[in-house]
Amino acid sequence: MMPTFRPALRQAALVLAMTALAGSVHADPAAASRYYEDGLSRYRQQDVPGAIIQLKNALQQDRNMLAAHLLLARAYLQTGDIGPAEVEFREALRLGVSRSEVAVPLARIYLMQGRPTQLIETLAADGLSPAARLELLTLRGTAFAALGNAAEAERSFADARALDPRSAIPLIAEVPMLLAAGRLDEARERAAQAVERAPADAGALNARGSVAHAGGNLAAALQDYEQAIRLEPGLVDARVARAGILIDLGRDADARADLEDLEKSGPTEPRAAYLLSVLASRRGDAQDAARHLEAVTRVVDALPPDWIAGQEQLLMAASLGHHAGRQYEKARKYLDVLVSRYPRNLGARKLLAAVHLDSGDPGRATGLLEHVLRLTPEDPQALQLFGRVHMALKRYARASAYFEQAAARSGDAPGLQAALGFSRLGKGEPDAALPNLQRAFEAAPADLGVATTLANLHQRRGEAARALAVAERASAALPGNPAALNLLGVIRGAGGDLAGARAAYRAALEREAGFVPARLNLARIDVLEGSFEAARATYAGLLKKDRRDATAMFESGLLEQRAGNAAEALRWFVKARAERPEDVRIGLALIEARAAVGDRAGALEVARDLKLRRDGDLGVMAALVQAEINAGDRVAARQTLREMTRLAEYDAVAQVRIGYLQLAAANPEGAGYSAEKALQGRPGDLGALVLAAEAALVGRDLTQTERWMHELRTAHPASAEGFRIAGDLALVRGQHLAAVDAYQRAFDRQPSSALVLRQASSFVVQGRAKSAIPLLQDWLEMHEGDAEVRKGLGELFMREALWADARREYERLIGEGTGDAAVHNNLANALLELADPGAVEIARQAVALDPSSVPALDTLGWALARAGRADEAIGILLDARLRDPGNAEVRFHLASVLATKGRRDEARAELRGLPGTIHAAPAPAEVKALLLELGM
Repeated sequence: MMPTFRPALRQAALVLAMTALAGSVHADPAAASRYYEDGLSRYRQQDVPGAIIQLKNALQQDRNMLAAHLLLARAYLQTGDIGPAEVEFREALRLGVSRSEVAVPLARIYLMQGRPTQLIETLAADGLSPAARLELLTLRGTAFAALGNAAEAERSFADARALDPRSAIPLIAEVPMLLAAGRLDEARERAAQAVERAPADAGALNARGSVAHAGGNLAAALQDYEQAIRLEPGLVDARVARAGILIDLGRDADARADLEDLEKSGPTEPRAAYLLSVLASRRGDAQDAARHLEAVTRVVDALPPDWIAGQEQLLMAASLGHHAGRQYEKARKYLDVLVSRYPRNLGARKLLAAVHLDSGDPGRATGLLEHVLRLTPEDPQALQLFGRVHMALKRYARASAYFEQAAARSGDAPGLQAALGFSRLGKGEPDAALPNLQRAFEAAPADLGVATTLANLHQRRGEAARALAVAERASAALPGNPAALNLLGVIRGAGGDLAGARAAYRAALEREAGFVPARLNLARIDVLEGSFEAARATYAGLLKKDRRDATAMFESGLLEQRAGNAAEALRWFVKARAERPEDVRIGLALIEARAAVGDRAGALEVARDLKLRRDGDLGVMAALVQAEINAGDRVAARQTLREMTRLAEYDAVAQVRIGYLQLAAANPEGAGYSAEKALQGRPGDLGALVLAAEAALVGRDLTQTERWMHELRTAHPASAEGFRIAGDLALVRGQHLAAVDAYQRAFDRQPSSALVLRQASSFVVQGRAKSAIPLLQDWLEMHEGDAEVRKGLGELFMREALWADARREYERLIGEGTGDAAVHNNLANALLELADPGAVEIARQAVALDPSSVPALDTLGWALARAGRADEAIGILLDARLRDPGNAEVRFHLASVLATKGRRDEARAELRGLPGTIHAAPAPAEVKALLLELGM
């Protein structure tokens, strides 16, 4: 064996030697070098196709020319030919190139090919140059993120940052992962740091733009995207994102030109193709829309499944494309991955619910929508889709209820035009949304979700005729449909045509006698017209049919509230919540009802329970804060507000609302912080600037108040708010004439009851209360239903001892259903001054409306005493005194009644306990007389 083995080895070696010799015979190093130098020159001059030709020529002269393989690989990569690029990089690696030269571009190729696992398994960062190691660690972080391994991704990004804290590269790459995880603040911080480190880097600007985009600041996002594109015209991410914003802004022509240019410049970009389909649909070109959607799905369907699973935007584009093309099973495949891989993507859940609906399987949509509504109960699109679920199941009553809720919150619909329109509504852009919704409605007038939203949008814009036209056309497109007739009734009623509304509701009931929404709406008209018994009969009938009808119970509570029966309203809300504890409307109504009867502890208990059920719902949390404040627990209120501030992030509307709750919780610093967050989310926002000024004023930082006031007046010169703040500031400084002037200038710009009352208060502070009376009377001549100004007028009459006039105003308020506990209490005091025996009954009503109100208890006790019912009076006055021991008036009244019963020692004890400041002040005649009587 041995003699035959060794010659075989020698023969093989000889063959290899001959092969090498043959190759070298044809090599021309000089020619190869010339071609390479020309190729390098072309590459540097951006003539990449010419460079590729010359580099191929060089390699024909010398196949082992390492530099040519490496530069050819880079040229292929620049043109997007990643397959040939990978081959050349590998060849360069085989020929002995340093791993530092090829590791990073190979990693990029693996990511582009959807092979993150291969990147992680074959490309290690050890042994590379510092610069290459930093980039590879960054790319490994991106690969881990694509595979859903957030912990390893963060570790890799952190290692990259540690290598060079001045580099923007890892910061830029980490931003998309943070945005996908909903960590907006961290993403914003990384992007800001990236731009600070590399202000002329297109990637850094694109990253900052994407954060602004995600936060809803379209102006800032557009500015960053455009600057990034100027620096790097081929940056696809920035160009696609900019086109999306241009579409949102209604600049369709600009967006289309940009996207078509992108379409011509290279391989199909699925996101760009999808946006082009949206534009085609908007201009009514169904054929072009279909062509672009087919391109979206063709490209994404061809990508490796393992890689596409890590690309949230492409998964969504493919889902939308297949859904629009009615390829529901393919859309479902992508959406299943989206929902499992990206559980925070509520849009994917809603689209999957729409797919199930459009596939004729509404039952499977229910769980998806319930999940969305647990997290975002006010989501109009989810509410509207749930309405569609119930419509598909022929549950017209529930469908109508969800459609009405959706419309009240700006609504949504599944079609492309409708989806765009509703998304704009959700962002507070009704003017931009209207054309999209109108097109959606024109295409499908039988889509009741779109019709409901469009009609209500017109109604809110004061376009009653257009709203009615939409409702009438929807009803004609769905002849006899009770839900459509119900919509017609709602719009007629909103326009003041109560008779027409009744007719529509009755027509709905003729078609379907058990259609509850129409029956409820008829009862609501009865309530509006004061026909409480008729409405009660309707609700009783509904409850007789279904004794657990929570809606009928809830409506009964609203009725009793309007009728002034606070205790009965509370009873109904308690029953409704027992049936439907998850219902936010019922829970909020119960919180308000418990507070209205003075049960602050009960209101707090309900609010806490509702928060547990609807954690993260800012509306529920706001109710909890108010309940905590009412219960005197400002520490808990501030803790809840801190949580709300964190959840609201840079949502200007939410932060302004939180800021005013902070002021109610006596935390002006917290209010100021909310104002600053709001202004970061929406610079120059009017509400945020007003809040900032008011927070500074409450905090007695008058210099800062003045600064905010000037910024407010500069940013919004036509607004009354700047002058109103100036008036408040002047009043605090004791500059009464300046306050009057500022309030008048604010009023001239934007008349309002609040400004009228402020003008009146400035007169009162100057000791000229009587001069304020004509001011309020003039306002009420033009605004008879303004309850707040009428209350103010009543208080002025009482201040001036014009008791009969005060009585007239308060009785009118009660007759109009706007009399709260304070109004009843003031009326009772006026009646006491007029020696009217009706004071006792009115005072009892005040206590019934707010049993914990010390002023109301004091008035009732004193009225009973004046009526000769001292024994009853003592118990009630003692209750008031125990609630507020420092209240001098209560203690005087209690002492007076005790003295009349011969309980002189107890009376003396009450008077000795009067607060020192009150006791030391000149005593009214009644107090002096009592002191004399008791020998004090």
